[in-house]
Amino acid sequence: MGVEDDLRSDRDRFVAFAFSAADAFLELDDDNKVIYAVGATQWLAGVTPDKLTDLSFLSMVSQEDRLLLEASLATAKRQGRFGPVNMRVLKQNSEPMRVAVFGTSLPTHQGHTFLALAAQRLVSTAQTPDAAALDAETGLLNKDAFSDVANEALKAGKAAGMNYNMTLIDMDGLDKLKDKLGEAGEDLLHDISAHLQANSVNGASAGRIDDGKFGLVHEPGLDVAALEKSIEEKTKEADPTGEGMEVGAATVDLEATMSEEDNAKALLYTINKFSESKGDFTIGELTEGYKTMMDETQEKIIAFKKTINAGDFDALYQPIVELSTRFVHHYEGLARLRVSGPEASPFAFITFAEEVGVIGDFDIAMTRKVANKIMTARQEGEILSVAVNISGRSIESPMFVDELHDYLKHCSSIREELIFELTESSKIEDLETTNNIIQGIRELGHHVCLDDFGSGAAAYQYLRALEVDYVKIDGIYVQEALSTKNGKAFLKSMATLCTDININTVAEFIEDEETASFLQEIGVRYGQGYLFGKPGVSTSGTQHREAS
Repeated sequence: MGVEDDLRSDRDRFVAFAFSAADAFLELDDDNKVIYAVGATQWLAGVTPDKLTDLSFLSMVSQEDRLLLEASLATAKRQGRFGPVNMRVLKQNSEPMRVAVFGTSLPTHQGHTFLALAAQRLVSTAQTPDAAALDAETGLLNKDAFSDVANEALKAGKAAGMNYNMTLIDMDGLDKLKDKLGEAGEDLLHDISAHLQANSVNGASAGRIDDGKFGLVHEPGLDVAALEKSIEEKTKEADPTGEGMEVGAATVDLEATMSEEDNAKALLYTINKFSESKGDFTIGELTEGYKTMMDETQEKIIAFKKTINAGDFDALYQPIVELSTRFVHHYEGLARLRVSGPEASPFAFITFAEEVGVIGDFDIAMTRKVANKIMTARQEGEILSVAVNISGRSIESPMFVDELHDYLKHCSSIREELIFELTESSKIEDLETTNNIIQGIRELGHHVCLDDFGSGAAAYQYLRALEVDYVKIDGIYVQEALSTKNGKAFLKSMATLCTDININTVAEFIEDEETASFLQEIGVRYGQGYLFGKPGVSTSGTQHREAS
């Protein structure tokens, strides 16, 4: 076989490889007109390849996708390639065909762009998101959907032996510029959104996280600096003053270092923190801060789980007394960590766990520790009742609820003594499901208390929806009761409501006799605070009954 035959054989191989990955190929000139077409264009566009010659490829896609296509072609010119990007190709006398488009630009070929079109790649629901997952103004994924996509990319990358990147982009001033430009501002926003999509995985992995804050999941080779510059130039072109705005970006490597569940939580935490930031940082701070946040979050989760698994925390007990007798009715179990440093504060420790979504692990560990204390007291002839805190975030997790019920199977002898206090109740979204879970716990024989009643505008809605045995009135109302004009009346109304619907009330932060007397007078039955005792390891005090 001669050299010419070898070249022909190699050419045929590459053609075969190409058609195994795509259905049709187009070559576009510098004006994006089709100068060559081959493959199943009849299926994709309703016409034979020869009919596409001299047509603008932009005219072949739906109007809604043309900005995305323009951005993708610009990406190819700037970086050499783009895609896959999902878009709709118009088809004569039929619904548009959804295809994935890949593009390559070769400077050696007069700046022409070579496209590969593959219809079969659009089979994943993640690539054609539900309308509810999209931001209405930009068409990008909303924050929650973007978090899900980033997590799926992390898992897919791990399975394929590669790591995708997630870049968070801050465009502080975009909304101000958009308002200044009027209708042209909407066009600018759509143009920027299209550029983000064009550079994301599958052209469908970019999201609007908040006003002026965006994110995209992309391959590691993406030139993020070039993307930043491109967006900045677009804002300068749109701004009549030529000022535009500065764009900052920080890239996080989506390398899975923990379990899939914990990595997903770390991702969501990082994205939420980015969303909450107010833009009062420099571009350098953004780059340095968010580039490391994912790693720091993962490290904190690992440290958190080590603390729990090693049992490096203690339960302190603060008495809750019956105001009429001052006898101890039960205790609240409070955590004290055995570690040092900024994370040693129980508030910081638990707040982080709630925000990142791992609080359920701690709630189970604390339940075990408190239950063991109650059982030990029983063996010593003492009846000890203790309320253990469960976060509203935990109770919304089916995995946590299953684990809790599995453990409570071993607590049949201490049902009445083991009380649960539902905290973070203002963050509960599905009240009906939460109430069903609460009733399941109460049916076992455990009492349930709703913590922080009065905080938040929907407090009475929670009380109406959640059937509980006790309500703990938020301490801020107790502290203000005797010092503000309407404090007494407001507190009395809450106590009266609870009494009328047969729910016992507990008031916290009681520090003096005057407050205690007033609370008893308005019908609050139980009290907690430094007047009766600080949290400690001891549980001395008169209980309501003795061990049988």
